[in-house]
Amino acid sequence: MPNSAEGPPAPGPAEPCPCGHAEHEVPRTMRDALALAGHRTAIEHLLTPVALDPSRWLGVHRCVRCGRHWAEDSITSGHADLFFVYPVHTADPRAWLAAAHPLQPDHLA
Repeated sequence: MPNSAEGPPAPGPAEPCPCGHAEHEVPRTMRDALALAGHRTAIEHLLTPVALDPSRWLGVHRCVRCGRHWAEDSITSGHADLFFVYPVHTADPRAWLAAAHPLQPDHLA
C-alpha cells in the first residue's frame, strides 16, 4: 500500500485519469491559461493542496485519483484574479514550489 503522503500510484498508460494530467502542459498563451482556468473548475474536486505559497499566489495540488501534481497559478487583470492549473512533474512539491515563479502575463502573450 502506498504511503498516504505519496498518494496512490499513477494509472498505467491504458488508464487515463479524469484529471487529464497527460493531456495538458504549461500554458504558452493567454488562451491556454484561460482554457486551463476552465479545466481547473472541472477537476477541482479531484485536487488536494500539497504545498501553498499565498504570498505569491502559487500552489501545488495532487490529484486524489492518480497522485500526479498540478501547479496552481493566477493572472490578475486589476479587477479580478483568474486561477488556472497546469501539470508539473515532481517528486518534491515543496521544493518545486520554492523554485517556481508565477507565470507572467508577457509570458502568456
